[in-house]
Amino acid sequence: MSICIDVFQGMRVLLDISPYWPQDDDGEPRSINSVYEEIKGTPYEVGRNTLRLALNGILDRGHYSNVVKLARLCSKWIGEPVTPNDLLRVEEDDEK
Repeated sequence: MSICIDVFQGMRVLLDISPYWPQDDDGEPRSINSVYEEIKGTPYEVGRNTLRLALNGILDRGHYSNVVKLARLCSKWIGEPVTPNDLLRVEEDDEK
């Protein structure tokens, strides 16, 4: 698998896992801490801050391994394949 994204001036690439975020028994989004405690010590482990930024859709930097871990974690949550590209959101300025 390869990921290649050209980032130009006026463009931001963000990672967003909110569409895949698990819910509790009441249908409410689970807390970041509860998810972190669940994944701590597993192959999916990433930091709390990484989870928070990714859930808020504003993760804009980090280790490539965390992108893969988050994609695999999202796949586990929804029971379907999720690729790193599925998590990326590209925002461009309207100015050309």
